[in-house]
Amino acid sequence: MFKNILKLALSIGLSLAILALLLQMVNSGVPDAERPSVFNALQNTSLSLVFAYLLLYLIALGFRAYRYRLLIHLSGEQNVPTVGQMWLVTGVRNMVVDMLPARIGELGYVALLNRGYGVKLEHCVSSLTISVAFDFVALFIVALAIVGSQMIGEGIQGWAVGAMFMAIVVSAIAVLGLFSITPWVTRKVSQRVTNKQQSKLWVRQALDLLERFSSSLEQVRDSGKTMTVLAVSVVIRVLKYLGFFLLFQAVAVPSFESLASLPTGHVVGALIGGEVGASMPIPTFMSFGAYEAGGLLVFQLLGVADQAAATVTFLCVHIWSQLMEYTIGGLLLALFVWLNRKGKRAEMLAEATGSARRAKVIALVSFISAGIVLAAGSGFFVYQVWSATKLGSLSAPAAGGTADNVEEWQALSKQHVSNIKGFAVFSSNRDGNHDIFRLNFSTFELDKLTTHPHTETYPRISPDGKHLVFSRAHQVWVSQRNTVAWDVYLKDLGSGHERLIAKNSTAPRWLSNTEITYLQDGTKVGRANVVTQQSSVVFEGGIGNQIPKGASLQNPSVNPRTLDVTFTARQAHIGTTTGHWGTAITSGDTHRGVMNGCELAWSSKGDYLYQVNPDAETLRIMKIDPVTLASEVMIDLNGEFSHEYWPKESWNGEYVVFGASRGKKDHEHDTKDYEIFLWKVGSDPKKATRLTFHTGNDNWPDVFIK
Repeated sequence: MFKNILKLALSIGLSLAILALLLQMVNSGVPDAERPSVFNALQNTSLSLVFAYLLLYLIALGFRAYRYRLLIHLSGEQNVPTVGQMWLVTGVRNMVVDMLPARIGELGYVALLNRGYGVKLEHCVSSLTISVAFDFVALFIVALAIVGSQMIGEGIQGWAVGAMFMAIVVSAIAVLGLFSITPWVTRKVSQRVTNKQQSKLWVRQALDLLERFSSSLEQVRDSGKTMTVLAVSVVIRVLKYLGFFLLFQAVAVPSFESLASLPTGHVVGALIGGEVGASMPIPTFMSFGAYEAGGLLVFQLLGVADQAAATVTFLCVHIWSQLMEYTIGGLLLALFVWLNRKGKRAEMLAEATGSARRAKVIALVSFISAGIVLAAGSGFFVYQVWSATKLGSLSAPAAGGTADNVEEWQALSKQHVSNIKGFAVFSSNRDGNHDIFRLNFSTFELDKLTTHPHTETYPRISPDGKHLVFSRAHQVWVSQRNTVAWDVYLKDLGSGHERLIAKNSTAPRWLSNTEITYLQDGTKVGRANVVTQQSSVVFEGGIGNQIPKGASLQNPSVNPRTLDVTFTARQAHIGTTTGHWGTAITSGDTHRGVMNGCELAWSSKGDYLYQVNPDAETLRIMKIDPVTLASEVMIDLNGEFSHEYWPKESWNGEYVVFGASRGKKDHEHDTKDYEIFLWKVGSDPKKATRLTFHTGNDNWPDVFIK
């Protein structure tokens, strides 16, 4: 019992580690520009179709187990596992088959049968190889059926004919290689080894295994049951593609209408292409990348236009299928270990040697090893779940509602700002989706500047107050933590006309009435003339500077006079030593870390810096001398909203607008209740004017003063 508990802990630890690797692939393996689409498609997946896929998967698993057991029986094996035992082995085999390239993971099937249930090695290998060969024959039959349906329907397509001929060639090679060539080669090799007893030990062992394997193949060939094996293989193949077709529809129907309406033959062809890609000898984990490439190649040949949607769909299909296989496989592996009573080495050793002490040592080592694997697998899995949460909210926050006593507070704020000629802009989800809003100071009226269904944020007003640049997400919802899945747009505040300025970009800022800067691809600072539409790169890590190439940056700010750049980044990327995040100033080929904090930005005239900096459990806004780096507190509110963020100075330098939340626990940029405040430079910071009174998420304000 103790030995089985250790094995169970070991299998659970390994299963959790595999699931963690799958989650890591989503967290860090998916490009930032595609990740929101992937998360959105995964969230919108039709669960009813996913359950239908799961049902077909379990049925196909039963047919696979039956086929393996039949082949083992036909090969002459006396110790044939039960149906339940084969079901366990087959489920684990499905889990490990793609863990190594070129389907080397299939060897796990051999190990489980041989070590777990005592099936002879030659019969394990023969049942496995024959199954693979008949899978190719079944694939040919499926391809033939597709070509036949095309002849009746829309006409024969070249890709289907090519797939059919490729399948028949591979099938012929596989079947002839196993049932004809392998026995012939075995006989020839045996004849050449004239004196088997005098040969080297490894030669004798290899020849014995080859002869037994060849005999196992011949017994299956001569059993008269090959057509039964073929029929079962066709059923397995049909169930597999039907399940994957349902899974494809589960992802495509809610998210990508153009793919959901594709002909069934097109989708099945692409799924076959994905399977072929996954079988190629390419060093990929769980076939990620190879599977998607195979499916996309077929779609390209078919002229499917929306390749971006196809990429996301195939990736989501792959994730769902792997999640199912590794979850089921992990559970079956744990059950296999629990039920298997063989291999008790510690007990056998103790009986053989009479050494109880040695048995205790082995038991202790086994206990420690299993504990380490379980702890490591669990820890890795928990870490990947935590990492996923750090990618930002996966869904948009609730719209919220009007704050308490809003009329009284608004009346007081209106008195404070009614004499100011200007307005503030900010992003808010108060209407259910993050749009850009404008608050007129003289009337204290709020109007909506954008109505696009995708998330919009980071509005910035031109120095003359006539234009606005902002970031628009690629999807309905994208977390601000993602710095790539956005595009920068220009809006004429007079006419309302919008124009795309930069793809895969965010955090725009104005240098002048005609030029802006922005963060592009999450790693470089771009500069664009909104009139001529000419663009260039102002800063990129590793190019003329000491920042590592490809380092991720956030919220860059460019000095309008000197073009020195400031940004927020991980500490390891900018050479500072305190805290997790830090800010830096770059000038030419040198850079200086400022301090732990974020949102470092130049003032409108470029003569000083301001930065959000932590103070105990809250944040505050600091003013920093760019030469000496001496700092002083600029804004630090008292009261309910004391966690300041997103400071932005007006172009004339008279006012600073910023957001504030209730504290560290309510600091999440995407979802928490931030209110917008306005502060006159030089006045008492504790008396900043509150501009918004809503429990929704208001963020990234800017202010214009005439």
